[in-house]
Amino acid sequence: MKKFILLFLGLFLWLGLITGTAEAETVQERIDGQNRFEVAVNISKKYWGNGAETVIVTNHLAFADALSASPLAYYKDAPILLTRKDKLTSETLKELNRLNPKEVIIIGGEGSIAPNVVTQIKESKISNLHTISRISGKDRFAVSENIAMKLPPSSSIILANGLIFADALSIAPYASIHNIPILLTRSNDIPSSTLKLIKEKKVAGVTIVGGNASVSKEIEQLLPVKERIGGKDRYEVSANIAEKLFPESRQSFIATGITFADALSGSVIAAKSKGPVLLTRPNHAPDLIHSYLVSRQPEKITIFGGQASVNESVVYKPGKWEIDKKSSSIQGYADKPSYQTGDDVSLYISSEFGYGAEIYRMGYYKGEGAALKKSVGYFSALNQSTKKPNPENLDANWVKTGQFSIPEDWESGMYLIKLVDSRLNASYIPIVINSNTQNEIGIVIATNTYQAYNNWGGKSFYGYNSTNKEPSINLSYHRPYLEGNGAGQFFKYEYNFIRWMEKKGYRLNYYSNVDIAKGKLEVDNPKLLIIPGHDEYWTKETRDSIEELTKQNLNLANLNANVGYWQVRLEKDGANIVSYKAKADQDPYQKLSPANVTTQFRNSPVNRPENQLFGSMYRGIPDKTYPMVITNSSHWIYEGTGLKDGDEITGVIGGEVDRYDGEIAGVELISRSPVNLYGKKSVSDVVWWEKPYGTKVFSVGTFNWNWFLDPYGHTDVAAYNRNIELMTENALEELLK
Repeated sequence: MKKFILLFLGLFLWLGLITGTAEAETVQERIDGQNRFEVAVNISKKYWGNGAETVIVTNHLAFADALSASPLAYYKDAPILLTRKDKLTSETLKELNRLNPKEVIIIGGEGSIAPNVVTQIKESKISNLHTISRISGKDRFAVSENIAMKLPPSSSIILANGLIFADALSIAPYASIHNIPILLTRSNDIPSSTLKLIKEKKVAGVTIVGGNASVSKEIEQLLPVKERIGGKDRYEVSANIAEKLFPESRQSFIATGITFADALSGSVIAAKSKGPVLLTRPNHAPDLIHSYLVSRQPEKITIFGGQASVNESVVYKPGKWEIDKKSSSIQGYADKPSYQTGDDVSLYISSEFGYGAEIYRMGYYKGEGAALKKSVGYFSALNQSTKKPNPENLDANWVKTGQFSIPEDWESGMYLIKLVDSRLNASYIPIVINSNTQNEIGIVIATNTYQAYNNWGGKSFYGYNSTNKEPSINLSYHRPYLEGNGAGQFFKYEYNFIRWMEKKGYRLNYYSNVDIAKGKLEVDNPKLLIIPGHDEYWTKETRDSIEELTKQNLNLANLNANVGYWQVRLEKDGANIVSYKAKADQDPYQKLSPANVTTQFRNSPVNRPENQLFGSMYRGIPDKTYPMVITNSSHWIYEGTGLKDGDEITGVIGGEVDRYDGEIAGVELISRSPVNLYGKKSVSDVVWWEKPYGTKVFSVGTFNWNWFLDPYGHTDVAAYNRNIELMTENALEELLK
């Protein structure tokens, strides 16, 4: 059975990705108290606010008597309150008076709940109270039999170990919903009276809860067993019960698996809500519990008990795309940086613990920042981090852990696959999805630059973050990103602009660098291509494509700096990037094909400076952040701003900057801002260029522009600025004409 459940969960993971719509963030609540008595009282107050005709009272320590009580409580629509053996607590007594029941049922004999408690209830003078009854027996097994006799006739029973409380509590909501009695047994010896009751009731189907160690095969052979729901421990049993018996549930209840009281008190309301009770350790959720929550994406999670019972950090709240706890213990990558709708995506994931995954489309979404497209699990732990990457290109060489197909109706966009393990460690796998919808605007995601700076495995294209200060000349896409919790450089620049664009209602098609190198722009033929990120590394094919299209009908918006600076080559169908950079003289293409040498585009033998495409081009790294200085306020791009020459917008110029040096005719300076570059005075330029072919270019020449459209993640250095927004809107309006 265990293997079946795990297989089912695995199939659910991958098949579940094929369908499904966006899901909302899970609502989470906690019902707690200073102690277990208060927890029970607070559950009662919340769900029996108008009182109850029946109340069940059970001992807070004698769990054996109480194990079978939930179906009766559900049948009677009665809250379960807890008492000490010989005295009601003040909070319990007060709640009894508030509930004002006609009937109080005591569960357990006088050794469990003393006559003093009955006397205390009588003396409380509950105005509506007519009956105080007791269900007892010579032992816990007899108590369960006597409770069963109070339930409506049933052809089914549930059998659980009477010495291990957790299994009975996990099955209690299901048993309650269907009025199925819970009978108790020893692991290897079922009481004769229990066997007799099963025969007298003509039970046709017995569900055994727990593995063979809890209820032996010998006992199973004595009964008309319909099924067994087991697991390696109480937590796995509760997860398997939830998965098998609550397939449609959109609500889950969480309680500690160490003590019984909270789960007992909450089992009735779990049944009323048609949801399972999941058991957890106080300080971390077991793998299958965590993965159930990730895969099921419940609309609501209710925690029973205080922080000592279930710590706030234990239960993962699905639907939140942001990462709270970064860790290298879970990482992954996809087989490609980008896909078409309908494509298969292969994933390569390493995790020290079991985990689930959530897939988000990034955007604005009323300020939420992303839409959950699908939430899935379960993956078993598979730690691949000890494998040595390929020394030639840093390929991780991990085995494939899964595959899914992208639904045809998913929008083009930047998607983050969020991996979350049972210790709440998390990371992203980014993928670009391009659709066949032909939108006017294309957005470039600078995936080549992500990899150029990525030093996973010890190497990047830069000495400063490579082992022995020696950069690689060959990097693989088949490795996780270390930046951005696995998202690469996405959150640095592109995400801010995407949030703003989608907030404004623009319809976009998204392209990775690999898409453009493979000719996707020629197929889609957008009116405007926007480069919001630090898109520093281009192939010859990318430059050829964009340059040729701008001679026809493609306009450009370069909302960053240092774009198209290094020429690289893509190999292995786009899975590898080659860049000799400072070692360009060693590039074998010096002789084979000089036009493809991996050097700066402006350098020989390539000789294609970036300003031929953008009007301005990269000049350096300023020593600090500078204000943008308005120098051409009469230009139409400032319409609506009220800005005047000499006005400044603090913080806009920084990171790296572009400058126009007059080499290209027809380029208009929008803004010229003084900066210091390497100890010398210089400027950073915002330019507009109407090319001789009739196409147009807007280039801002700074890293920081997009942060002033939407400052998410950069509020320490930037804030929304209406004038930057107006300038961007004016430019886009002209570029889309």
